[in-house]
Amino acid sequence: MVFSLASSKRRQQLGQEARQSRASAVRRAAAWGLVIVYNMIGGADIASTVIALDAGAGVEANPILSALMTHAGEGWIFAKLALQGLISFMVLWFPHWIVLGFFAAATAGNAWIVANNFAIAGIF
Repeated sequence: MVFSLASSKRRQQLGQEARQSRASAVRRAAAWGLVIVYNMIGGADIASTVIALDAGAGVEANPILSALMTHAGEGWIFAKLALQGLISFMVLWFPHWIVLGFFAAATAGNAWIVANNFAIAGIF
């Protein structure tokens, strides 16, 4: 979507910046490390959500995910995993420090949500 909104010159510049970012071994390693942690937390998010909902201890706060759970049943898990895969690919494709910084902050926020889900379910 970003590419469709950007001018031809800006798309070329973004492609160049992505190639330069991927050329850095440190950025690639940081991206892989963050993506691995992000996906582990994503798996824990799915597990903590299922546990909390099955225990009747909470409700899904995200209205989009809640609607997906209502209409797709267990299919919401596949949708969440697919979105995680897409986001992981995007971070690995463009491991710029700004992208990595925002991604790390979002991953930390998601870790807090997982801890909160487990607390709501009475796990800790």
